[in-house]
This record gives sequence, C-alpha cells and structure tokens, in this order.
Amino acid sequence: MANYCHLSYEDRKNIEDGLNNNKSINQIANEINRNHSSVLREIDRNKTFSKPSNWNCGNIYENPNYDPHCPKLDKSPYVCNGCKSRSGCRKERYTYYARKADDSYREIKSDSRKGINLTPEEVYVINTTLTPLIKKGQTINHLYINYPDILNFSKPSFYNYINNGVFEFGPLDFPRIVKYKKRKNSNKRRTRKEREILINRKYSDFIEFTSNNPDLNIVEMDTVKGLKDESDCFLTLLWRKSKFMLIFKLESQTTEEVTRIFETLQSIIPLDIYKQLFSVILTDNGREFFDVNNIECIHSTGEYVSHLFFCDPHMSCQKGMIEKNHEFIRYILPKGSSFKNITQKDCDLIMNNINSLCRDSLNGKSPYEAMLFLCDEYILNLINCYYIKPDKVILNKKLLNY
Repeated sequence: MANYCHLSYEDRKNIEDGLNNNKSINQIANEINRNHSSVLREIDRNKTFSKPSNWNCGNIYENPNYDPHCPKLDKSPYVCNGCKSRSGCRKERYTYYARKADDSYREIKSDSRKGINLTPEEVYVINTTLTPLIKKGQTINHLYINYPDILNFSKPSFYNYINNGVFEFGPLDFPRIVKYKKRKNSNKRRTRKEREILINRKYSDFIEFTSNNPDLNIVEMDTVKGLKDESDCFLTLLWRKSKFMLIFKLESQTTEEVTRIFETLQSIIPLDIYKQLFSVILTDNGREFFDVNNIECIHSTGEYVSHLFFCDPHMSCQKGMIEKNHEFIRYILPKGSSFKNITQKDCDLIMNNINSLCRDSLNGKSPYEAMLFLCDEYILNLINCYYIKPDKVILNKKLLNY
C-alpha cells in the first residue's frame, strides 16, 4: 500500500465516481491503492455542506416537527453522493466533489509554505549568533556545518528568510559570485620549443596517467592576477583530495618566479614528503609554467620527481577545483584590487582562513583538517599553515584591514 502519500486529482475523481456508484469505502480504497482510513479522512475533510431548499415548504426551520438531519449520514460513507433521493431531498446534505476537494488541498498546501516558520526567540538567537560571523564573510555552508542546532531548517528556507528581511543581515552581506572574465582571442602562435614541451604532457596524457596511477596526489596549479597593468600576482597550488590551497606572492608572472617558489618548497619540505605531495601537477597553458624541468625536478640533485601536465587551450574547467577556490580569494580581494602592497604574510593569512572554511564536500571538515590525512601537521607548520577556529574565519576585505 502507498501509505503517507498525497492524493492526486485522479485519486479524488475515482473517489467521487465510486461514491456516486454506491461503492463501499473498501472497494474505493482498493481501486486507488490507498488505505481505508485515508479515503475516509479525505471524504470527511473535504465534503461540502448544503442547506435544504425552502421551495414549496415555507421556512422549514420554523416547523417544530422538522428534523433537517438525514439518518443516512450517520453511516458510511457519510455523504449523499450515491443517494437516489438526492434531487428532491429537503434535508441537510453533504456531498464530496473531487474538483473542490483538490482545490482545497492545493490551497492548504500553498498556505503551509508561506510565512515564517520561526518563533521570535529563534530569530533573535540567529541574529545574535550569526550576524558577527556573516560580517566576517563566512559562507552559508560554513555556518550550517558549525551551527546545526540553530539552523535546523533547509538552506532554501534560509535564503528565502534572508530575501524577505527576516534577519538583521541581508543578501548584500554575503559574498558575491565571481564573474569570469571574457575569453580573449590570442593571435600568438606557440613556438616550436613550446609545442615540444606539450608532448606527453597534454590533458589526454594526464587522464591516462592518473587512471593507471589512481593513488597519486594531484595538485592543480594556477596564477591569480591583480590589476591589469601590474606585474604582481599569486601562485596557487591546490590538492584535489583535500581542497587544501597554498598561496604565494610573485613579483612577476614569469618562469623565474615560479621556479623560486618550487626551490623554496623543496628546501623546506623533507624530500620524501615532497615527492609524495607533488606526484602529479596539472596547470594551464600559461607561459610562466613552461620551464618544466624546474617544476618536475629537484633543483639540488636534478632528480625527476613530479609529472607535469597541461590543460587543453581555453579549458580552465579541466582544473575547475582551483578555479572555484579562487572565488574565496576574490571575497577578500575583489576584481580590480591591487596586489602590489600584498606581502607573503598577507597571503599566508588569506590561505589559512580559506583552508579553515568548512566544506560540505569534505563531510563538514575544513581543507586543513582533510590535509592532515596526507601529511603531518608539522609539515604544514613549516610552510606557515595553521588552523583557524570556525568562529574566527574571516572572508572579506576586513581580513587585511586595508
């Protein structure tokens, strides 16, 4: 039996037809595959009352011997649908109409979804608890993970409450989605040397290699630019398994600056751990990444330890995880912000707040906590990474106080 299911209009029409044909409640229930009590409740809830007609009888209610109640209504099905005397009856009548019943059902269903299903006390608790955190730029997912006791309703309802002005905070207090810039038509052709670099390093080679070696760590690499006329930018590295991201300040978007970062990492991280963490690197076709030997090899020994691959041209979606993570950087440094005065210390602060943000995709954990499954905490401390408590996470301009 399909218990606890809403009746459709077809079900209600079958009930009306069954009543008109003097079928029993059990017969009707079996025909529409519903419980006997469900059909009875449907009829009782939606039956329509009609007063008796006064035609040719004067005011029948003033007659002391007149009883408006029909004894047939005291037994199942409690309505007049199948009664043969209904056309000339001068008694009170109850009739079940499928169309009216369905309209009533839809109206009740609509009304139940309107309004605010929160008490004033619950609104007050949400305002006092979440407003300071939202002012820090914390996301909806982060709040839902850390405050399930007060956010015990769905996210769509939360968005509706925000849009309807239920809380002290509004839509403008939440980070806006980063708009991707328009694609550029580049007329620059690759040199022969650059085309040779891509041999065995294309995205199709990446798919084949990772399919054959599924346990290796995959690092997505990219750069984030500030103002168009400035050379300053960020180098970002993100581990797919944990969504953990490193951010480094580059003075220019060149191979020399990228090489400097990898030399620094190799000098800080023990060699065996470095080999494990940087097994596979996937990046775009930026020319700053074309010095492949300085990315794939250990600079002190020349040992080949990493496998570098490049996405297809104009296919940044192939490394979509790091592209999505750049959105958090833009919460703090919106498009059009200058990176000239940003120091590496500022980059560390930005990445540690981003890495401490709880994610639904990590079962409520933060990337920092997930990264601890790939390496020990002391390794993260070596590269200035540390954990920030959920209430202290800030993801807006206030983080850098510029």
